[in-house]
Amino acid sequence: MNLSPRSVWFLQYLGVFFTIPIIGTLAHELGHYLVAVVGYHVPAMIAYAFTYIFDDLTLEQEFWFIVGGPVSTWLVAAVGIGIILWKYRPMHSEQKPMGLGQAAAVIASTFSLRFVFNAGMYFFSHTLLLKPSGADEVKIAQYLGISPDLMMYGSALIGVLVVLTALYYIPRPQCYIVLMSGFLGGVLGYLFWYNWLGPLVLPIP
Repeated sequence: MNLSPRSVWFLQYLGVFFTIPIIGTLAHELGHYLVAVVGYHVPAMIAYAFTYIFDDLTLEQEFWFIVGGPVSTWLVAAVGIGIILWKYRPMHSEQKPMGLGQAAAVIASTFSLRFVFNAGMYFFSHTLLLKPSGADEVKIAQYLGISPDLMMYGSALIGVLVVLTALYYIPRPQCYIVLMSGFLGGVLGYLFWYNWLGPLVLPIP
């Protein structure tokens, strides 16, 4: 069966974006892990969506341990959008498909969607259902003495701007394909990792 170029692009990006929640989650937890193990020489272990430490931390150490996760996520997104703005700005008017370098930069920039997702969960569980939130952004805001809403929704806004900028510089024939495959692949990947594969291969201790 011969597929059209658009169908091939969609399936390729669907597969790539399926892995992003998995890679993004592990990269985020690796940030926590490195602060604990490398920064403070405290034993730690990564589960599928959590990082556990096996020793006590001071209040300041705990703060930097929490910060390590968001910093690692923002770092990947910043590298991605930085490469796009540096090298691929002319591409939004091109008719040819993205090359491997631009595709990798776009994928890296989508790591910032973690903060958009977190803000959505925060709004649903904390704002609407009045449940306490254990999100990193909330803990950081409490430590700094600022509004958790400001930290949470501010991070989400920046994340949206990063992704919209990346989408703007995608060649026009691929923009909507990347958007649709990214949304569908991301949702499926999240459900697959958090509800099946993650707890199976990296269970909570």
